[in-house]
Amino acid sequence: MEEKIGCCGIQCLQCPAFIATKNQDQELRKKTAQEWSAMFKAEIRPEDILCIGCWSDKEPIFAHCRECDYRLCAKKRGLPHCALCADYPCEKLEQFFQMVPSAKATLEALRK
Repeated sequence: MEEKIGCCGIQCLQCPAFIATKNQDQELRKKTAQEWSAMFKAEIRPEDILCIGCWSDKEPIFAHCRECDYRLCAKKRGLPHCALCADYPCEKLEQFFQMVPSAKATLEALRK
């Protein structure tokens, strides 16, 4: 399967929501909902853990990803991901990289 990269640099093939959707794995949905609910201090239900990748124009896309600033910006600019942006890295993306350094590494590799 080809590599899937979110607009922000998250690798979809490593994302539990993407994996649970692809494999129709209800146990992973439950586990991910519990972990993300605690991590993000939000109510996330197992049925919310559905995603085929933020680069898609089709559903399902995880609720946060539908509203993600990076995704909305990349789509507005007609870009598949932030690595191709003339303003890379923007201030918001730099803040995100502090939380998810692997996303920065992915986008940096794509820029080369």
